[in-house]
This record gives sequence, C-alpha cells and structure tokens, in this order.
Amino acid sequence: KCNIKTSYNIEKRLSFYEIITDKLEGSFDSNISVTVADGHKYGFHYNNAIVIEGSYHKFIKGQNAFDGFYNLQSIVLHLIKITEEKFDVKLPKLKHWFLNRADISKCYDLKTQDKVCGYINNFRLLNYPRRNLKFYENECVYITGFTSTLKIYNKLLEFKNHDRQKAKNFFDIYDFENKIYGFVRFECEVKKRKLKKIYNKEKFIRVDSVLYSELEKVWVDEFMKILKFDFSGLSTVRKKDEVMRRLFTIYKNRKATVLYSFYLNLLLDGYKKVKSCTSESTFYRNIKELKSCGIDFSQSANLVYEYDENVEFNPFESVEVV
Repeated sequence: KCNIKTSYNIEKRLSFYEIITDKLEGSFDSNISVTVADGHKYGFHYNNAIVIEGSYHKFIKGQNAFDGFYNLQSIVLHLIKITEEKFDVKLPKLKHWFLNRADISKCYDLKTQDKVCGYINNFRLLNYPRRNLKFYENECVYITGFTSTLKIYNKLLEFKNHDRQKAKNFFDIYDFENKIYGFVRFECEVKKRKLKKIYNKEKFIRVDSVLYSELEKVWVDEFMKILKFDFSGLSTVRKKDEVMRRLFTIYKNRKATVLYSFYLNLLLDGYKKVKSCTSESTFYRNIKELKSCGIDFSQSANLVYEYDENVEFNPFESVEVV
C-alpha cells in the first residue's frame, strides 16, 4: 500500500535515497502511517526520524464512537509494538518518542438523527475570528487554525461515509449504526504549536511527560471559545423567551431592550454580519454583557432556517459516551 519516493540519477544509475511512505486520507482513516522523515525537520541532530500516525482506537476496534483509550503512553507503546511486528524491526523505547499532534474527542448521545442534524445545522452562521470555517449541512462544522482544528460532526453519517465497508470485519454494522444513531462527536486536534505552549518547550514534547487531563483541558478551552459559553454561576439560557426574561430581570427596560434587539440580530444575521455593521466598542460590549448574563448565542440560524430545531445541549455539562 506504500508509495516509494526516490531520487535517482539516470546518467550515473545511482539512487540517492528511497523513502517508503503511506499518508493517511484524513483523521477518519483507520490505517496507521509509518513514515521515514528528515530528522532535522523535527529538530533532531540525526538525518532520519520515524513518524507514526494513526487512530489506535479505530485500528484496534474498527470504530471510535465509544469504548476508547485515555492513556497516551499505553497507546504509543502499542503503536510502537504494531510497527515493530509489521516491519520486523526493533524500535527505541518510549523515552525516545516525541508527540507532534494529538486528537482529543468526545461523543454524546442526542438520541435521534433529527436532533444531531438540527444541532449541527444551527451552526450555519457560526463565526470564529482568524479561523477558516467550513459547514456541511447535517454533517459537520469544521474549523481550522494554527494551534488546533475543531470538528463537530454527525457520527452516524461519518461512519457511513468512511468506515462502513471496513467495519464489516469487526462487528455487526447494523447494531452499531442503531447504537450511534444519535451520536454527535466533538474533536479537537491539538497541534505541535499548542503542545509547545502547554509544556513551555521550544522543540521536544516527550510522550512520557504528557497527561490526558492536560490535553482534555485544551479540548474544553477550545470548544468554549467556539460555543461562547461563560460559566459565571448563572445557568445558560438559549430560547428567546428565556433570554428576554433574563435580560429584563438583570437590566432596566431600556438597556434590556437594546441587548435583546442585539441578540435577535445575532440570531437573524449571524455574528460576522452584525460585527461588520456595528461599532467595535459597542459590539464587544454587547457580546460581553450577553455572555455575563449566561446567554448562549452560538446556535445562530434558528430564525432563518425554521425547519431546524434549536437543540438544547451543553457538552460541558453532559456525560460523554464511554
């Protein structure tokens, strides 16, 4: 399955180097990639380095919707062992391996496809400054950045698109699809730049020094930014009547009316458009005041697309599927 990249001089009939590599199609790929790379690229003094990439969860169980793994060191040890067996080589021990990227994911059960699709579709007008955002109806919200990439997606549709054929070798796919019928998945790809910041490292983040709890905190922080939650002791409100009641309880009528109109504009036109036609000081002041009142305005398309359900769901207070 590998591609062979080689530098070959025809006149001298001399091969300068040969690299065997098999890149993954994406984070959904169930294969493991083993690549020989230039060691200097990673800050090593040696010419070559081995790069192993893949989802151990999918490779072992054929799925990554539940029954996952939370010990990074154990995962890496098993990936090393798999590589040793497949290539019939002896590789260095754990202390010689460094983390270049880690994906932290949580799945939640919303019970039905209607709720999953409604929840995802309500992010049509989601805005995240300085990030590239892609939206796929019923399927996925995909937000890329320099330090992390975030995805909220329909687990059932993702499974049907990428894993259904392969999964037949692992389990009864019909029972599995019935189980994940209402699953929504939140995935945070923690990139090397973010890892360096967490561990105050210029070059190397040793695998044996990384804790799952530290990566999980990144997951929480990154998704809180997107979903615009502010835990200030107030319960979060999302429905229009609840938002109106909250604002008129906290503020005097004139101030509450201004903020409620601003909130409705966010729902109707989206974060980005409202920001473009509002003075910067006013915009950020109103945003801050809405958040301080415990108002969630992340699902901002429910007034435009009336067929989508404004789903009541908070991943930070819900129990992930295990």
